[in-house]
Amino acid sequence: MKKFVVIVPLLLLFICFYACTHKPQIPLTTKSTTTTTTTTTTTTTTTTTTDSTQDAVDTSVCFQRDVLPVFTGYCAKSGCHDAASAKSGYILTSYATIISKGLVKGSAGISILYTECVSGKMPKSPTPRLDSTQLSFISRWIDKGAPDDTGCIVNCDTTKFTFAAAIVPILSSNCYSCHATASAASTGGGIILDTYAGVLTQAQNGKLLGDLQHATGNNFMPLGSPQLSECKITQLSKWIAAGAQNN
Repeated sequence: MKKFVVIVPLLLLFICFYACTHKPQIPLTTKSTTTTTTTTTTTTTTTTTTDSTQDAVDTSVCFQRDVLPVFTGYCAKSGCHDAASAKSGYILTSYATIISKGLVKGSAGISILYTECVSGKMPKSPTPRLDSTQLSFISRWIDKGAPDDTGCIVNCDTTKFTFAAAIVPILSSNCYSCHATASAASTGGGIILDTYAGVLTQAQNGKLLGDLQHATGNNFMPLGSPQLSECKITQLSKWIAAGAQNN
């Protein structure tokens, strides 16, 4: 009996020890964490606003913009080369009439329309001689084949309206043929626009801007030529509004 009492506890102890040492291992569960990174891309849109009164600069020569105003302003005048006078058979009022006589496309050097001007024979006094810029326009235009350019870019900047840089070039190209000191008495109604004093008088009495804007009750200027571009009229208007300074 004592032997049985001893054996049974030993047997139970052995069973417990075996169970503990052979307990199956439970695999560890690794928690997987997924990190999602969200990248936000910001797109910046830049909007460029173009001033419709100010066009890009065009350094080439263009008939409608650069050449025609010279012929209509300095040559197509009563007693000279307008349609009614047609002196020496030359009418210089449009593209068709200008290329019809005295012009050799591609060669300004043998084109009478250019050689008479560069020599100083034309325009005749008291109309002022063409300046170097105007002569350059004519020669370059003829040398490139005398095309009838249309849709020319307007070289104008409304932010620039000083007398020397903006106003004088406008008046020189469009008004001096009649309103220079030498010709004003005979062709310009005594109005002088090639001096600051003369321009100031017309600016202060409202005639300069009124005539160029083709306002009711005014003379439409330049005489016999298209109205100045909106940009050029804006430059004149700003200059007058700022005090018409000799700047």
